[in-house]
Amino acid sequence: MKKTYIVTLAFLTVCSCITLTSFKTTGMHPSSTGAPGELGNCSNATTGCHSGAPVTNDLTNVVNTLTYSEADSSYVPGQTYTLTVQAKKTGIVKMGFGIVALTTTGNNNVGTWVITNATSTHTLNGSGSLASREYVTHTAAGTTAPYVTSGLGKWTFAWKAPATNQGNIKFYYATNCTNNNGAGTGDALYLSSFQIHPKTGTSVSEWLSESDFQAILNTASNELVLNYQLIRECRLSVNVIDAQGKMILNTDPSGKPAGQYSDHIGLSTDISTGIYFVNLSINDQVVTKKIMMQ
Repeated sequence: MKKTYIVTLAFLTVCSCITLTSFKTTGMHPSSTGAPGELGNCSNATTGCHSGAPVTNDLTNVVNTLTYSEADSSYVPGQTYTLTVQAKKTGIVKMGFGIVALTTTGNNNVGTWVITNATSTHTLNGSGSLASREYVTHTAAGTTAPYVTSGLGKWTFAWKAPATNQGNIKFYYATNCTNNNGAGTGDALYLSSFQIHPKTGTSVSEWLSESDFQAILNTASNELVLNYQLIRECRLSVNVIDAQGKMILNTDPSGKPAGQYSDHIGLSTDISTGIYFVNLSINDQVVTKKIMMQ
């Protein structure tokens, strides 16, 4: 069952300051979700046109929710997760949002945003010293139907976890519910955060059907043939070592979606006869097959 969590968005209405209008319609102001290190939000006169709008830390899900696709709020390195931001407030006709993912140690940008609907969302870099941060925010079309209807705004996108374990990670997000009157009056901003953690106790069976994994030496073509089925998206690499522990083949990790695979890997012509071990590394788990070179 999916969990629901608060969200916090940012920005819309037509700005009385023409030079900022593009920010109001095509996305949040850079670096204004309430995350550590940010100077302000859209309610600040120096950063937005919603000057004076009340800012609420919506910690009890009164207005906004964030749905994260992993029920236990965990992540596995290299895997992709779906997030849905929803803002619900009676009488509101225009809404927007912004979100950033940071490590809890160091507040560093982490993971990669994946835009699944370019009509309603896009990415945006932070400003100034926070330029390395990447945000997801609304587009101009994302502030209108079908993404925003009377009293309800909803946006879906994805986030790809980093290639290695980065410890706990926190999403900081901001939402803005506006009355679209061209001024800050009647607008309201909501700030929140949600933390995820590395998945523990995982086994290779979560990604690979072990009974279907085959490692075959094709001496005619001098190839190693690997047949396997991935149940879920993962990062995968292959290495081959001889009976003395010497590595004779190693491939770089690469992301692979779920599906059936038959990989053909060329071997060196000077490999001698003997026993070899094929290690298929999937995220932080390894499956080994023993093969004989005759």
